[in-house]
Amino acid sequence: MKVFKIKFSLVFLFFLVIIVANAQQKDSFAIQLFGEVYASSIPNKPFDKTRPAYHYNYTKANNVGVNMALARVHYSTKRFRTNFGMMAGDYSVANLADEPTWTRNFYEANAGYKITNSQEIWVDVGLLPSHIGIESAIGKDNFTATRSIVADNSPYYETGVRFSYLPSEKLYFSILTTTGWQNITVPKQQEGASWGLQVTYKPSSALTLNHSSSIGKVVSGIKNVTRIYFNHYAAIAISKRTNLTMGWDFGLQADTMNIEKTNVWNGWLVLCRYAIRPEKLFLAFRYERFIDNSNVLFYINQPEYQAFNLHHTSLNVDWAPAKGFLLRAEANYQAAPSPLFWKNKQLSSRQFSTFLIASYNFQYSKKR
Repeated sequence: MKVFKIKFSLVFLFFLVIIVANAQQKDSFAIQLFGEVYASSIPNKPFDKTRPAYHYNYTKANNVGVNMALARVHYSTKRFRTNFGMMAGDYSVANLADEPTWTRNFYEANAGYKITNSQEIWVDVGLLPSHIGIESAIGKDNFTATRSIVADNSPYYETGVRFSYLPSEKLYFSILTTTGWQNITVPKQQEGASWGLQVTYKPSSALTLNHSSSIGKVVSGIKNVTRIYFNHYAAIAISKRTNLTMGWDFGLQADTMNIEKTNVWNGWLVLCRYAIRPEKLFLAFRYERFIDNSNVLFYINQPEYQAFNLHHTSLNVDWAPAKGFLLRAEANYQAAPSPLFWKNKQLSSRQFSTFLIASYNFQYSKKR
């Protein structure tokens, strides 16, 4: 793994040199400033004043918070591109809690080089957006006001090297080697790198089909175990006003105590968004089913707790009153076969919550 770190550092330094070399070519520059605040209400009144720990966005209960404050810069030429972003807020506090302190405000930091003039073959290195899933940590980019359980429990980011190929507007391929399952730095006990694959097919402007997968070692307790993960989704534009997304994820992980046993979890979801007034007013619905009976991703050390197994539904209304502004209201309901949610200091099998979310997005770009 030390060799991997050294090689990674050298490759990243190589791309920084290319930035300087390409600075005088025809290029493009873009900047994004994004901020998102929210207020939540949960009648269960959990004693710790937080949402369940399997959520990594909008984490406060019966309180207000800043989910994300983000600044991003993009620079590109014909054969070079780079992205850098810094962030703060509840998302970074929760989702990067296991990272070293100095890394917790990094959203992305990567550079890419186009290998040939004639074909779209790129190699990118650094802190990259995850190749898994359709949802983003940037709230405005999603149909629903809050994130799905599937999204919050799969990577939002990854660090490593990505080789990608775009043979046409309909097909996209990428292969990745990364530092692990959503890691900026390599965990001390982790053995080996992880590998990823993504294939996206767009037969028409109304349909996108995607397969993403990952395999690698993760640290579970004091052991390294193999984790394999698959993500599939179909995004369908039913009409000019209606969009539908269907997704299915499942993971496999070797059991820590029994090497002959494999733990399996999976989740599927349906998202539907309708434009009441295009670009101004939207209505979105979500249904999600998540089953992790082996408690690979989440566990509560309480006698009445049984499994990470639940239904998740939500309905949200979005209003864009002016350019860059987005106001969202969501009603959210989660139900489990066994107690899973804190109600004061006891576990309950039901939780209802509401959210009010406001965001502003500023973007500027220039080509020369």
